[in-house]
Amino acid sequence: MTHGPTLEAIRDEYTEELKVTFYPQLYLQRRIWILDVMRAEKVTKVLDIGCGEGQLLAVLCQPAPWLSPPPAHILPTLPEESTNSAEKYNDEIPNIHPTHVMGLDISSNDLEFAVQGTAPQPEMELDKDGDYCSAKFSSVNPRWEDLDVKIWKGGLEVINEDFVDIECIVSSEVIEHLPPNIFPAFAPVILGVYHPRLFLITTPSYTFNARFTAPMAPPSARKGYPDPTRRTDRIFRHSDHKFEWSVDEFQKWCDVTARDWGYEVKVSSVGRAIEVDEWGRDTELGGASSVAVFKQCEMDGREQRGREILQALQLNTRPHDLLAHHRHPAHIYSKKPRSLEEIGLKVKEKLEEFREGLVRVEELWFERDIAVLCGGWIEMLTRAVEQSSFLALKRSEEGMRDRRADWTIELVGGVARSKEYWPKEEDSSMDTIPFDWISGGEAEGSEWEWGESTDMDGDVSRNESEVEDDLEDDSSLWSNRNQWAKTEEDTGILKPSGWGNMIDWAEVDDSDIYNSGETSTAGWDGDESENTS
Repeated sequence: MTHGPTLEAIRDEYTEELKVTFYPQLYLQRRIWILDVMRAEKVTKVLDIGCGEGQLLAVLCQPAPWLSPPPAHILPTLPEESTNSAEKYNDEIPNIHPTHVMGLDISSNDLEFAVQGTAPQPEMELDKDGDYCSAKFSSVNPRWEDLDVKIWKGGLEVINEDFVDIECIVSSEVIEHLPPNIFPAFAPVILGVYHPRLFLITTPSYTFNARFTAPMAPPSARKGYPDPTRRTDRIFRHSDHKFEWSVDEFQKWCDVTARDWGYEVKVSSVGRAIEVDEWGRDTELGGASSVAVFKQCEMDGREQRGREILQALQLNTRPHDLLAHHRHPAHIYSKKPRSLEEIGLKVKEKLEEFREGLVRVEELWFERDIAVLCGGWIEMLTRAVEQSSFLALKRSEEGMRDRRADWTIELVGGVARSKEYWPKEEDSSMDTIPFDWISGGEAEGSEWEWGESTDMDGDVSRNESEVEDDLEDDSSLWSNRNQWAKTEEDTGILKPSGWGNMIDWAEVDDSDIYNSGETSTAGWDGDESENTS
């Protein structure tokens, strides 16, 4: 009689964690989700609670490539309302146009980076005549809208009047780090006192942690951090996590919190593993981070009730310190376009300078002097081309989808004469040398001058690239005495173990909690689950 493998034999095969990786990396997927919500909601004023080193803030400080469509008194609507009209150069991925950005954290070390990363970049000055062309070779894209940035140091349990009635608050991978005495202040302060129109929150999903081990693996297979509060036998992703919620627990907290503070909420998740789970659990376990969007509803008295609850908690009242106040001014010619005729002539001049009869609209837009002539409105460029007798706007090739990023501008009749870089057969090579060439050097103003480094040819993204540390992103080190940091790459967990009911976090004794974050690197060191970053 043949017997199958014993349970012990099966477990012996799965004594190690499974490989779980994310693409894009998990912290980037969370950031993409946050930015997508902001785009959809047209957010302009943002507060990042637990901003850490300010990676999200730095992204928000990057200038949009162009303004929102101009008002009718600047660019009147075409009377025919033609479907061929380029009245609005709508973005396939809409730009975000922030006007106010603020960050709050308690880690001085992290905030140093946030201050630097959100500071204005130097831009070439205009000449004495106000000639905008003198700045066209600056590596910094023109900024078309004023931006005000403030970086604060302090705890979220302290009310900052600058934050009251802010449009959008973000709290990414922060709530799980809150000590039990601070946790009760989270919702009353954010949704009560500050009552933003939108509140975006992310936190690790404990449900997903089962994905790191096989269903029949022994508990020892999971490499992580035991619950420091000893309320459960769960294994957490990071040593500073005070809890990790399952999908159901997070949903319940969101529903109760939204009802108590006058919000509607939508819960989902982000972060699916690249690897397919051989036991078919991917759909059931969901994403690695639970996320939720809270949208404000009508409710009277929420701010006053929040203040009263916070006062009753008798927590820290030390005011926040303003570490930096950056002002990013708009370009002096923002929203001051020249005439359509002048713009059209400049476009023709550019195409002739390029020796090109056809150029993409966006490629031409990033010629700085063209954008400045348009006052930051790309619709001015497309309208100028449409109304020109010597230019044509080509929206799409026949049979291809109308992608605005592929729109091109054509010089009617083409370029008058191609530049001859090589001698004809009957000419000598000396005939092609510029008349002002000087041996051993380059002539000033020569046509043969190389204006750009060939190292960067074709690299249109160099000004917008983002160097991400290999360590986890968004590591804000939040705590009162044990730094309740926001961490980026949280990974892993033991199989779910009965948290059937919501736990009252405020009832836990602080003395029961392992103090895992006494250094300023609590959110970075010790995260050994590199395979999930």
